[in-house]
Amino acid sequence: MSTSSTQETRGAETTFEEFVAATAGRLLRTAVFMVYDRHLAEDLLQIAYERVARRWRRVASGNPEAYTRRVLVNLAIDEKKRRSRRDTPVGSVADLDRIAGPPPAGGLAGGDLDEVLRALPAKQRAVVVLRYWCDLSEHEIAETLGVSRGTVKSHTARAMAALREHVREGRAHER
Repeated sequence: MSTSSTQETRGAETTFEEFVAATAGRLLRTAVFMVYDRHLAEDLLQIAYERVARRWRRVASGNPEAYTRRVLVNLAIDEKKRRSRRDTPVGSVADLDRIAGPPPAGGLAGGDLDEVLRALPAKQRAVVVLRYWCDLSEHEIAETLGVSRGTVKSHTARAMAALREHVREGRAHER
């Protein structure tokens, strides 16, 4: 049984502290992939946990991790919009490396792929992170982002097209 299924089954039996201990690593990694800045990711996760704590009695009876992930993703998207208006940098790849480890051997250099992911619009990046990092279904992503499944599909297609184009350009430069 998965962690989120276990939490759904246990529901209100889980204390908020147990919930935080069980989900902090996963949600922090999700936040880092969303904003590419470990310190900002920690801040956003803290804000998300604060919001969940205020509603814990109601949230605990459902799927608290999904609810927290939705709050976290929305905070990350809002932060990306705020930062783009201010045009400030969002951190370094070194922040991500400390959390996620080195890039897989034999693949693209992590920095190159990181740049493409970082350049994606916030919702496209959210869809990629939720789909391929958090392994959520289209339906779960749609619920998390508050959009239709069709929108999830179109964001995924556009993001994957950008990533494929980047890979093609990288291979062309290697020749």
